[in-house]
Amino acid sequence: MRRQDGARRRAGRFGGASVLAITVAAMGYGGQAAAQQAGVVDEIVVTGQRASDRDSLLKKRDAVSAVEVVSANDVGKLPDQNVAEAVRRLSGVSVATDKGEGRYLIIRGLEPSLANVTINNQTASAPEPESRQVKLDDIPSALIGSVTVIKALTPDLDANAIAGQVDINTLTAFDKNKTIFSMRAVGGVYDDTNAQAKEGDISAGGLFGVDRQFGLLVAANYSKRPTYSEDIIGTSDTAWQTINGFDVPSGLDSRVYDPAFRTRKGAVANFDWRPSEDVKVYARFMYSQYDDNETRNRFRFIFPSSASGYSGMTADGGTITGTRGERYVRRRRETTDTTTFSVGGDFAVGPGVLTVQGTHSLATKEDPIRDEFRYRTGSTALTGVYKLNDELFDLTPSASSLDPTRYNLNTYKANFRSAEEDLNQIRADYKMPMDSWGDGSYLKFGAKYLSRDKSTDQTGRSYVYNGPTHTLAGETGRSVASTYDGRYAFGPVVDFEAARFFFNSNRGLFGLDNAGSIADTLGSDFEINETITSAYVMGSVTRDALTVIPGVRVERTEGDYKAIAVTATSTLNDKFNSFGSQSYTDWFPSLNMKYEFSPNLMMRASITTAIGRPNYDQLAPTVSVDTTTNTVTQGNPNLQPLESVNFDASLEYYFPSEGGISVGLFHKKLKNPIFTSTRVASGTFAGVPMINATITEPRNADEASVTGLEFNVQKPLTFLPEPFDGLGVNFNMTFVSGDTQVPGRSDDVPLFLQSKRVASAQIYYEKFGFSGRVAYTYHSKYLELVGTTENDDIYWGKQGSLSARAAYNVTKQFQVFVEGNNLNDELDYRYARTRSRMVEAERYGRSYRFGLSYTY
Repeated sequence: MRRQDGARRRAGRFGGASVLAITVAAMGYGGQAAAQQAGVVDEIVVTGQRASDRDSLLKKRDAVSAVEVVSANDVGKLPDQNVAEAVRRLSGVSVATDKGEGRYLIIRGLEPSLANVTINNQTASAPEPESRQVKLDDIPSALIGSVTVIKALTPDLDANAIAGQVDINTLTAFDKNKTIFSMRAVGGVYDDTNAQAKEGDISAGGLFGVDRQFGLLVAANYSKRPTYSEDIIGTSDTAWQTINGFDVPSGLDSRVYDPAFRTRKGAVANFDWRPSEDVKVYARFMYSQYDDNETRNRFRFIFPSSASGYSGMTADGGTITGTRGERYVRRRRETTDTTTFSVGGDFAVGPGVLTVQGTHSLATKEDPIRDEFRYRTGSTALTGVYKLNDELFDLTPSASSLDPTRYNLNTYKANFRSAEEDLNQIRADYKMPMDSWGDGSYLKFGAKYLSRDKSTDQTGRSYVYNGPTHTLAGETGRSVASTYDGRYAFGPVVDFEAARFFFNSNRGLFGLDNAGSIADTLGSDFEINETITSAYVMGSVTRDALTVIPGVRVERTEGDYKAIAVTATSTLNDKFNSFGSQSYTDWFPSLNMKYEFSPNLMMRASITTAIGRPNYDQLAPTVSVDTTTNTVTQGNPNLQPLESVNFDASLEYYFPSEGGISVGLFHKKLKNPIFTSTRVASGTFAGVPMINATITEPRNADEASVTGLEFNVQKPLTFLPEPFDGLGVNFNMTFVSGDTQVPGRSDDVPLFLQSKRVASAQIYYEKFGFSGRVAYTYHSKYLELVGTTENDDIYWGKQGSLSARAAYNVTKQFQVFVEGNNLNDELDYRYARTRSRMVEAERYGRSYRFGLSYTY
């Protein structure tokens, strides 16, 4: 470490060029140190997976704290559809998915909102209306230069990262130090749909001007992918029913998403000016747009809630003697736009380097249409036979269930929602070498100011059809025979355009549901204004083989919150009338240490502290009072932020040739974890007195803990005889254990979103212009929703996904490839307490892509 830092310092005040690290890296880790001492600069080029792994391992090896890196070369080596999927193969990282695509990162089993995401070193804005977590499926993987997951914080990083920090960096012209031009065209096919995917990206740039002091790189991406899925729901997010002593679901709710398309557009423009060794200035621009357009058809067969609706019941099934069926169609479009613009620079000031950066980021999310029609039968019109023979229980509905004339138009709901996060931040850091502390030592201090404005606004109208009987026969355009390969009968679907035409032509037959419209319009509106002012000081002290980074960070948080209280006297014109505020100051000391036993063997250890601010919908002072049901649902602007003390230790060995192996331990002690509480209490809520009301709100628990073990190995098998020396393996696995105490529960509750096992395995082959890679990612079950009792807990089931890619370099610049995703046709599966009590199962099938790329 010491020799490498010295080499970088001799190459310039800001550090040596990355070309040196890449060149000598070809000699292996032991050879690297010797080459640097001898001044060796001959270039040995290694490309493909080996080069990607080596680049990632070098960055991990050079870091003092615990990090994992996905390099620019690695993004796209597998059929990663977005940034979340590119990162999920790192040690200790899994993803929460939506219709088979990765969306949010889960680091070491902690919920996504506890991870801080940055773009080009500044906090990323979040388009999600309710939470702080950043949707990583918005960002095309083709626009990314590298992604670093930081598991142990240093004081120069934001403290809002209990799970860790995810640094996304876009590529610049100086990263390659040469003319850059690449383009890619991709087509794709998907199971169960005739629609095809189209995707392409292009990037170009280079250095220019006198002494090549200017750099410009621009990149753009476009993709349109069909998504088809079949979803069955056996119960709402509560426990199954108990009838005559037997467990039964509350219904079979079948859903078909077709047609559905997801479109992504993105652009990056990075400009750099480096007139001398002492000045580097830059401007960074990144834009991404995500558009999800879908039509959902739904057939709901309701299971009766009393014994009178059943006959012949056993533990394995029975007959439903009279119940209701419902058919819906929902048209939804979701569009998110994120724009990030940064300017900054590094300047030699005195003995050190001053870094300044200002960033504006705007994220918006709109649901311009979220409309739904409902048709339903009489309350006892249908019969059926059900069998609870395995996890996917069976239902055979009566023939009348498939008759469109039995379903009468009932309701129409129209919703529009928009959300926005406007984020402005500026930071300044000063780093000064301290040679008296040891070669490569330094002192660093700085400050940051962040201002965040978050708002969400929804407008909803609910209508009830009051005219003469109007059946589905007038608005059904087609029929879906069955789903799940013939397992579940589906029947007629609602033609959305025909239903909307009927509504527009017969407005006088529809009455406004005032209470439902008020709840949809006012209930989720809020505005959050938050500022975070921070400062830090840290040092890096290197003595022989030991490097120590002590430091402390302080953050001042101030927030003002607005929302609307919804009561029986509310009107559609109500404005913000419920308010809250908070301010607090926190100190975050930390200590990171790295010890090199040899150039190939090292140990890291750290003690750090972090914070997790509550999500926006939890802080918003929303109140909904229903005197009819004697219930209150509200936010909690007095929530305390989560606090954590984190312990990390790892032992890492880097093979003298290539690759490495590591094992790590971590423990997090959490204070003030947040959960949703349901309790009975009396009081006055939004001016309405309530006696023994059921109150639902987010609250703080006392404490929780997470303990885990990480294992990782990366090794190209170059010692094998030809042609097997092109093989290589990557494998990592994480074991996690954690629980918390939830008020009102006497049992230990697993930590929210915590999988006890997370793993990723890859086998690749590269030789003779061919490259092939097969990868499998896995996570065990995790708790998704905490119930009032263990019986009500909802789990997301274990999941493993198989992907593969094969490519051939026709020439040095031209490559053709084919790839497959979810080749094992894995399901998304949720259940209540045990897997035999299914909540939801969704299948989305396999996908295949093929294409060509050109790189200069």
